[in-house]
Amino acid sequence: MNFLNPFFLLGALSVAIPVVIHLINLRRPQKVSFSTLAFFEELQKSTIRKIRIKQYILLALRVLAVLMLALALARPLLSPTLGGASDANEPKLAVLLMDNSPSMNRIGAEGPFFEQAREVAKQVVEQSKSDDRFIVTGTNHSEQGAQMVNGARALDLIEEISVTNTGNQINHAIEMVANQLKNSAMQHAVIYLITDAQKSQLDDLKELDDLQLDESRRVGLQIITLGASSQPNVAVADLELQSRMLSQGTPVTLQVEVRNYGDAGAANQFVSLEVEGRMVGQYEVNLDPGETRQLGFEIVPQNVGDIAGKVVIEGDEISYDNERYFVLRIPETRTVLLISDSEDEASEFVSYLRPALEAARRANTQIEFTRQQPEEVDQSTWLQNDVIILDGLEEIPEYWSEDLQRYVQNGKGLLFLPSEQGSIENYNRFLGLFNAGRFTGIRGEYASFKPVGRVAGLVEGHPILEGMFEKEEDEQIQVDLPELFYYYELEQASGTGTYTILSSTTEDEILVEQRFGDGRLLVSTLGADPGWSNFPVNALFAPIYFRSVLYASASEQGGLNSHELGSTFAWNGVLANPSVELSLNDFTYKPEVQNIPNGVSVQYTGREWNPGLLKISAGDQQRLVAVNQEVAESDFQSLSEEELENFSEIPVTITTVLNTNELSQDNLVAELQSAGMGREIWSWFIWAALALLVAETLISKLYRAESIT
Repeated sequence: MNFLNPFFLLGALSVAIPVVIHLINLRRPQKVSFSTLAFFEELQKSTIRKIRIKQYILLALRVLAVLMLALALARPLLSPTLGGASDANEPKLAVLLMDNSPSMNRIGAEGPFFEQAREVAKQVVEQSKSDDRFIVTGTNHSEQGAQMVNGARALDLIEEISVTNTGNQINHAIEMVANQLKNSAMQHAVIYLITDAQKSQLDDLKELDDLQLDESRRVGLQIITLGASSQPNVAVADLELQSRMLSQGTPVTLQVEVRNYGDAGAANQFVSLEVEGRMVGQYEVNLDPGETRQLGFEIVPQNVGDIAGKVVIEGDEISYDNERYFVLRIPETRTVLLISDSEDEASEFVSYLRPALEAARRANTQIEFTRQQPEEVDQSTWLQNDVIILDGLEEIPEYWSEDLQRYVQNGKGLLFLPSEQGSIENYNRFLGLFNAGRFTGIRGEYASFKPVGRVAGLVEGHPILEGMFEKEEDEQIQVDLPELFYYYELEQASGTGTYTILSSTTEDEILVEQRFGDGRLLVSTLGADPGWSNFPVNALFAPIYFRSVLYASASEQGGLNSHELGSTFAWNGVLANPSVELSLNDFTYKPEVQNIPNGVSVQYTGREWNPGLLKISAGDQQRLVAVNQEVAESDFQSLSEEELENFSEIPVTITTVLNTNELSQDNLVAELQSAGMGREIWSWFIWAALALLVAETLISKLYRAESIT
């Protein structure tokens, strides 16, 4: 706290006046002769003590009242940063942080939000002193940077800033100011954050708790909020791939969730899906405020690689979020590593899995596989494969454990088929790596050809079975179900999200899925040769295990490739050429490229990016990534003044929160001026002095300590 008239602090010496009066009244008692001692019996020590307490209280109240009046005459000034290190005449750094996010294009009762923000920013400059300096920037990407300028140049920069559909960088802007202060002679700064108080913008302030600021250079934050508008805003809330069976010619369903984020109803809105520039479906929607609707679009990929498209909303006045891009990756090939023991030529039965994969490869499908025996395996090359199949191993080597876990966690697929001579103890240790349950015993007799059950009726629901048969919607699947001669009994771990794909008529598990990290483990309780069942010679065998391979590898190689603005772009993949370029909306960028165990890592800040289709180019290789605005930017929910003032954990001091709709023009100017120069609080001391004098009067009249009891 500083004082505009510090000379009047000498008036504090006047507190000596009531003290002197008090001392004068403390006269020594005179001796008086009495004819009787009855009066002394009435005079008690407690009464004398009460009188003294009353005198001390009155003295304290009078001293404090005089002190408050002296401080009021000195015109105390509350520094906007509460640092107390500067006075009103010291040059200030005013940071005009203008919210130029897409939501500022809305129109309120006082006109477009961003034009209102311009006027407020200009008033801050016009109320400043000639030696004050300014930084003018936006919450979203701004070309102005952290340049410190005078008032005239600041007015020009205010006109140059415009609304951009880029990522929110409010934290970056405040960090930029902090770094500027470190290299400046100025002791403190006031940040004027002019915003519509949209939650998606201001919630990021909580992430500033690790910002390091010099205590002698505190930063004050003045939040100025603009009025609200009432209008609908329909946007894509979520875009999800319903099927993981991604292959050329196989139908894929995109689930689109649209929501009305506004506070008014939306009618006659059209939601369309475009793929490679061609419309493949459209819905008409009517949504109440806050209402959502799920829309399903089916795509039949005609080729492999990246398929680009977008969801388009027509009829919505707020246009910046009316398009949402997507890139669907259809893998060109799935590389499969088949690990199996050497085949004993004398054995009557051999696994039918290898011939099935051979047939798939000859049919020019998306399968490429390599077979290895356990002693030939090199774990360092595992990540080069999309899925590993452990087919009929009697024991799984213990030293594979960590590598298998890491492999699946990184988004790969693992398919396990047991051996009829397998070690249950060893298998259970393997299953325990993925919390996939345990084998509790064996049912039936190997190669007995005596059925102990059948595969239960196929029920669609899992991607491996979904869409495998051509049938009407309610038509039952009619197939010849395989007989089971011999299989392991599996006890699933509770609460782990294990999904049963195939089961037996005796309610035993035949094929189950266990998610682990970003990948998945498929566990079969029977092998792939005719000694276990007649499944290998059944028409279901090849399609089910072929689709199992596709499904197990889909998490890594296929799906929706997207990036949200506001965060650093990061992409990992395999590129043969180390020279990588990024191109988006006719602009080219040079990213940072690092080698990683399974390819390369590509990173770029992307602060200046707008939504669109990003192309990653490395020689002849190209990959596409959909770049979209953060979904929360479509939600106009704003924070209240109380919520804004409760950002107490951030290192900048929130001095006040102003709402332009609640202030007249003159009051707004006064509040802005106090934010930069500090707030005069002399009236607080006047009121304090009056309260003390009233208390002194009441105690004098009501506190009868002199009465004798």
